[in-house]
Amino acid sequence: MAKQSTQLQPSGQAMLYNFLLNEILASQLEGSYEFWIVSPWVTNFRLEKPYYVSFGEIVETKQEALHLFDILHQMAANGGKVYVTVGSDKEYYPLLRQLGNKSDRIQVRVLSKLHTKAYVGRYGAINGSLNLTDGGVNQNFELFTYNHDERSIAELRNICVQHFEQGLLLS
Repeated sequence: MAKQSTQLQPSGQAMLYNFLLNEILASQLEGSYEFWIVSPWVTNFRLEKPYYVSFGEIVETKQEALHLFDILHQMAANGGKVYVTVGSDKEYYPLLRQLGNKSDRIQVRVLSKLHTKAYVGRYGAINGSLNLTDGGVNQNFELFTYNHDERSIAELRNICVQHFEQGLLLS
């Protein structure tokens, strides 16, 4: 039986923060760790306080506040690989290029007409309406499912891989 949790809430903040914390810890433990992001919009939004979880001891940042890209950089610094597939909205490309240029363990691709939203790590997977933006995580009412059974995680990972392989390298 699939283990999942579906919620409609003003934001996916608490759930996403806990998901990211679990996945950062997983990236410290496993040499072949992979984190997959498929979303039309991915921005370097600030992770608002309170985080509901403590990132301070496991994420290095030079900024006062923690941002999404700090989490992704830390996963790569821990030896993991981060695969990001975004849509064709060029407004966000400069920061996404910087993200990919900071580590050869982070790859960003573009898939035009992308509307899928899925985030997959080792111990969990999220899919639904939640974009990885400030609005999607901290402000909007979103409907999403958090899966933590191996079968659902594998199915969503396969979808992420397919989208990534269809995308073109962000240059």
